[in-house]
Amino acid sequence: MAWPEALWRRQDLDLELKQSQQRLADITAQLHPPAEVLQAQQEAEAAAAAAEQARKEQKEREFQLAQLETKLQQHERKLYSGQVKNARELADQQAKVQSLQRRKSQAEDALLEAMLAREAAEDHAEETAAHASALQAEWETLRQAMVVEQERLQERLQHLTQEIAALDAQIPAAVLESYHYLKPRTGGIPVARLKGDVCGVCGMVVPPSTRHKVRRGEEAYCDSCRRLLIA
Repeated sequence: MAWPEALWRRQDLDLELKQSQQRLADITAQLHPPAEVLQAQQEAEAAAAAAEQARKEQKEREFQLAQLETKLQQHERKLYSGQVKNARELADQQAKVQSLQRRKSQAEDALLEAMLAREAAEDHAEETAAHASALQAEWETLRQAMVVEQERLQERLQHLTQEIAALDAQIPAAVLESYHYLKPRTGGIPVARLKGDVCGVCGMVVPPSTRHKVRRGEEAYCDSCRRLLIA
């Protein structure tokens, strides 16, 4: 391959290399779970903890009610056993029974509220867990696709690097040095083809002497944009 064609091919490969490197960097940055997935997981964990707390509170209410029922049964048996003869003691016993009945009623109401709160907390935990699971599954599908693309890009970058090295061996050192110098100063496109009498990039007319050098395969530059010209 003549050096002008090798140079043109190198420019194409450099552009592809840059795009591939940028895409690879983008993929690497995106391989971490997005904020939406992390937030959904945190909400699911918080909802699960709240549901567990609600279950504990219900059990506590059940335990408190059971204790009150046991005390109430004990005092009712004593009240109606006929063992209490003293009027004052009988009145005290009746007052205790009434007090325990009121507390039992309040405990039943509190237990009902705890049961409703537990059901609501469990429903919310189930909903948030399902939402987090769906987002995680969607993200995992996307992540796997990105991993496959990442591996493909890494292989392609290795191939590009090898092909560029092979092309460099076919390009005169002075031309290659100019190419590297011009590349950052020309937006990554330091080489232009001569199209008829004009530069293929800037469109300006190229002087006859320069055109002759280009067509003879000699090193030549556009007087307007300063790019390396090839036929």
